[in-house]
Amino acid sequence: MGAVLIVILKTPSALFLLFMALLIVFGLLRPPLRAVRTSAVLMFTALSFTMITQGFFYYFEPRTPILTLLSKDSGLLGNLTGGIALYREGILYGAVQSLRLFSAMLLSSVIVMTTYPYDLLLGLEYLGVPERIGFMVTVSIRFLPALLEEAGRILTAQRLRGLNVKGVRGGFLALRHLLPPLVINSLRNARRISLAAEVRAFSGKRTRVRELRFTWRDWMVLGLAGTSVVFLVLFQGGIP
Repeated sequence: MGAVLIVILKTPSALFLLFMALLIVFGLLRPPLRAVRTSAVLMFTALSFTMITQGFFYYFEPRTPILTLLSKDSGLLGNLTGGIALYREGILYGAVQSLRLFSAMLLSSVIVMTTYPYDLLLGLEYLGVPERIGFMVTVSIRFLPALLEEAGRILTAQRLRGLNVKGVRGGFLALRHLLPPLVINSLRNARRISLAAEVRAFSGKRTRVRELRFTWRDWMVLGLAGTSVVFLVLFQGGIP
């Protein structure tokens, strides 16, 4: 249900409330301090990068320029680009999209920390999700905390080499030195997982040790969650 809310909520206030709720749940699980620091660095860097890029490249109307770097009347370059300016609506749009991204990160971390992968896979199959797709979803969700741990190790190694990650400039430098090794290691891990599944002749059809059955408590929770989602969708227009 949280994933549905991340997609359908539109107002900044509603998205912020969802993010804070997920943050509180994440904090109650007492995650390792190293994971918290890594997540904070990644979130701050992604927020700054998204707000700046959307602020300059926002093309919806209306647009309110707060900083003009190049006027559209300033020669050939200005005519070709239509002017380069930092727009207030673009900064707000970038912040809202960052809230969606951060909420998805927190939600996946909460799921991983509270649910065994096998139970998650059984639950998806019980809801009618094909076994191959359920396997991919489960692996993807489990892969995110490992990605955060890998990012933490890379940042630690870069700081030991003298990299300063303080401030906005330090955040961009950290992102610059973080992304290449992180992407390479992620591709290597994905390749290892695919080879492991291929060697074991994984086809999605397996003999299960136990079956997962929904009880009345599960249906009650799903009903309350569904009602909450409908309520928020119907009344989010009243939230500024």
